[in-house]
Amino acid sequence: MKKNRFDDQLERFFQHNPVEDPLYLKRYVKEHPDHKMAWYLLGREYTAQGKEGKAAYCFAQSGEIYEAFEKQKIVVERPDFPAAEKMAVAGRSKLARRGKRVALLAMLLPLLMLASVTPASDRHSGGGEASMPVGGLSATASTAPPLQDDAAKLKLYYADGAWGTLLQRILTAPHDAAGEAVIVQAPKSADGAWEEWNKAVKPMFSVARNGSDASGATLSYYNAQLCGCQAADSAPLQPAVESWVQEREQAAVLQSAIAAYRQKSGTLPQQAEQLARPYPDNLLPGLTPAMQAMFPQTLAAQAAGPAQGAAVAGQPAAEPGAAAARASAAAAAAAQTSAAPLAEPLRILVDTEKHRLAVASGSIIIRSYPVGLGGDKTPEGDFIISEKVRNPNGKSNGEFGSRGMTLSDTLYAIHGTNKPSSIGKDESHGCIRMKQADVEELYDMVPAQTKVSIGKGIVPDAPEGEGDGGTGAGRGNPARAFKVPLQTTDSNPNKVYKWLD
Repeated sequence: MKKNRFDDQLERFFQHNPVEDPLYLKRYVKEHPDHKMAWYLLGREYTAQGKEGKAAYCFAQSGEIYEAFEKQKIVVERPDFPAAEKMAVAGRSKLARRGKRVALLAMLLPLLMLASVTPASDRHSGGGEASMPVGGLSATASTAPPLQDDAAKLKLYYADGAWGTLLQRILTAPHDAAGEAVIVQAPKSADGAWEEWNKAVKPMFSVARNGSDASGATLSYYNAQLCGCQAADSAPLQPAVESWVQEREQAAVLQSAIAAYRQKSGTLPQQAEQLARPYPDNLLPGLTPAMQAMFPQTLAAQAAGPAQGAAVAGQPAAEPGAAAARASAAAAAAAQTSAAPLAEPLRILVDTEKHRLAVASGSIIIRSYPVGLGGDKTPEGDFIISEKVRNPNGKSNGEFGSRGMTLSDTLYAIHGTNKPSSIGKDESHGCIRMKQADVEELYDMVPAQTKVSIGKGIVPDAPEGEGDGGTGAGRGNPARAFKVPLQTTDSNPNKVYKWLD
């Protein structure tokens, strides 16, 4: 859509009072069937007229917008069902109880959404903005870059599928200063059971404010499927998102290591260094500066209980350099405000049908690697990592590669291999073989005591572009692989390992 056409469309829309002009809204949703707020406003008008069936149909079309403002799920499939009338009546009674604040938001949001559908290619190139005052409010189509020059004002929220609820939280929460709230999400697996963090974590949309109130707020879409429009360019946001992703992963590893220490010793560690003791008590090889800085808050959170742990476990470290400091500030704000992902302890899933090993936290897949197995020789069931060793049998290029992790004190292990061509095949004697870059990242990421489940059909398919012989570590980019510094002695020259290879 060209900018002149967009401006004309906005002006036509603002010439009407959409809440008092249902005929205009009916025409508008016919021309713009993907405009969910218009459907929601039309549903409100039908509700006021007592036309419950039509209202229910409109609310169903509005999807998460209805859920955000009505704070209830849409459970209707067809407007002629009795449930549809029940939902519409409930919506009417809830609307009757609403105060002026929510009514103001309900009027503000469609203006923001209309403004936000300006295609990125049609925006001014000079960093300006096109705005139009409406009833004392300002509908703004922003062309300025995100507020990354002041990263402390950039807040990231992770949506686990219910981003409409997050939108409602963002719009109704008090704001002390200008800033930008960005909702990010990982794609769902084909079966809908998993969120594939390992594939990508990308911005869905953002709400930017120029002041402490909602005036002048801007809603920007970064996913065309949400708005039926040409999505805005999310590239300026990606560095902040990537920094936040790395911070959340470090927080997840630290949380899991503290939980593993308590599981093994019966008490919480008092110092971060206790998580990186020498073999055989080594949980992790070491901790990054960010993890060391997070340790006091994370420890206090785990002592208080799991609910508190999810809220404060993501405090970042202060790192040298202005860019790193801004990234840390963004991560700190995100940790305090986001729907904290990766809050559950890390676990390993090994799929014997797909020859995949995945690292998961709850329903989120953090990593997915191709592995070599032994067919029926690979046991199924639940294990724990009972031992971690660097350079088994004193070498990094032997049959067990550079890293090994024993499963429940058996002769089965997750380890590297000097036969990389066996990855994706059933050529081992029962152990789980991994490529060197993959096993080294896994070794740094999962502490001893991590649960390992082996079975059939328990992980998603391989990431796009990666077959069973894929070469990318972690999320497909070895340069971004998870790594911690070596701060202990975790080799064991006194033992000859005889894993089943």
